[in-house]
Amino acid sequence: MTFLKPMTVETFERFKQISQSAYAASLASVEDIPLEVAARYASEQFDKLVPNGTDTSGQSFFDVLEKNFDKPVGNLWLGTQNRFGRKVVSINDITIKSTYRGRGLGKSLMKLVEKESRKIGASRIRLHVFHSNKVAKSLYLSMGFVPTNLDMRKEL
Repeated sequence: MTFLKPMTVETFERFKQISQSAYAASLASVEDIPLEVAARYASEQFDKLVPNGTDTSGQSFFDVLEKNFDKPVGNLWLGTQNRFGRKVVSINDITIKSTYRGRGLGKSLMKLVEKESRKIGASRIRLHVFHSNKVAKSLYLSMGFVPTNLDMRKEL
């Protein structure tokens, strides 16, 4: 059974570092920029979105736990906002640690996101996924998510 536990301040600090590093690596790859530039941008964006850490209004941070394991198996960051007259939950970061992947935990976690979203009265869940993340895209499509935007570019 997969369940969520609110992050402590200590857990949040570790999560913040890991989240920023992962985002920076993906961003550097997609934007073809130096990792240090992407890391600086990731840090700035994180601080803008979460100025008060776990006490930031509209932001919720969780450790993902599984009863069969003695350590957290992942992390979840949800944001809540009103968009066009409806309450919307944004999955800002969702991770199952690599050693626990391939066990159905991602699907279980997505069901928990749906449950949490319904509990607060949200009518929609949004997320962003990098195009290169085929495993995540496959999971989200299997859970009923539909693509809504497509970023494109052409190098000159």
